[in-house]
Amino acid sequence: MIEYFIKGGIIMYPILLCSIISFTIIVERLLFYYHVRINPNMIQKVLELISNKEIDKAKKLSQNLSEILKNIFTKGLDEFYSQNFEEIIQDISEQQIPKIERFLPLLAAIASVSTLLGFTGTVTGMIKAFESIASVGYASPQVVAKGIAEALITTAGGLIVAIPTIAFYYYFSYRAERYIMQLEHYVQEFVNIRKRIIN
Repeated sequence: MIEYFIKGGIIMYPILLCSIISFTIIVERLLFYYHVRINPNMIQKVLELISNKEIDKAKKLSQNLSEILKNIFTKGLDEFYSQNFEEIIQDISEQQIPKIERFLPLLAAIASVSTLLGFTGTVTGMIKAFESIASVGYASPQVVAKGIAEALITTAGGLIVAIPTIAFYYYFSYRAERYIMQLEHYVQEFVNIRKRIIN
């Protein structure tokens, strides 16, 4: 593996950097989405307590929710009787969205950049191959082998990084979109219950 990396030339270093960043983001996002999973039964219990005007019990139970939902419900319950409740709960919800979508644009950028780096390596490798022919005066497998090897290795390296990166990008985008939709649904339920109680 190290031998191939060296044969790939200088372009392999930014490709390696892209792979490290991509791997780090993928692991971080997998852990994040695992820990913020929505527990519908727990949320329904919190909403039932709110509906029964048991605000303190609801606040206590909401501590058991995942981080994002806990932030929304605990802060929302603190402002439950505020005249600006809807604006406050909406603002709290919107503050959570960047956490859900964090690093996704960077992941998409890495997929594109690593692909382009691979193609750049293809071009530089082919240039070296033709320069070798020009310096020797004739073409043979031995003359062009180094340049072609660099071209192929960098192309493969770029694609090896780009393919899983773009796959995880789409997976995480799906998870984020689905999570935000669920979040909006439960926030709206919270708002509707509060309207029934206050009105």
